[in-house]
Amino acid sequence: MSDKQAAWQKYDWKDSKERILIGATIAFSRKGFYGTSVREISQEAGLEQPSIYHHFGSKENLYWKCLRATHLFMIRAVRRRIGSHNSLGSELRATFRAVSWFHSEHPEFFRLLFVLVYSSPPEIADRYTTMYGGDIFDFARRAFKRNPPKDEYREKLSLTVHTLYSFMLSYSGTVPRGIRLSYFQALRQMLRIS
Repeated sequence: MSDKQAAWQKYDWKDSKERILIGATIAFSRKGFYGTSVREISQEAGLEQPSIYHHFGSKENLYWKCLRATHLFMIRAVRRRIGSHNSLGSELRATFRAVSWFHSEHPEFFRLLFVLVYSSPPEIADRYTTMYGGDIFDFARRAFKRNPPKDEYREKLSLTVHTLYSFMLSYSGTVPRGIRLSYFQALRQMLRIS
């Protein structure tokens, strides 16, 4: 653990289980599943290791619970940030901005969900992507249902989903300056909206 304040000191929590979950999420987001020890999690949570095993049984189960809780937190936060819109273009722009906002506000959670999940035990990564992998793209699908384009519905939806995926991946490493702006330009051209 670094010199930084531990998660149990920094975040609000209601009980030991939630305290462990928050501490584990922070610890896992730094080094992934394999690079994080239960000792590091206990330091981050400010509790003893037996308490972790008492509440979660295993490191694998704790990791799964962290992924689920973080995913649900992200979906709710992004949904609230998007709000309601009366045009496809404004709703899609709001979706991209909400994803960008989530990354800037919670980079550790973003990293856990979109980068480190793929270096976790294969059964956990497969379970996560099967159950939750498409949730973020449902924002685009719902926007298209509410405000369908006049033509090429399927093609535009497919391109939008792939552009959103690419946009999220751009946060997982070093990217050229201005690339995120070009995603908005690509979206505008693709949908022919202003």
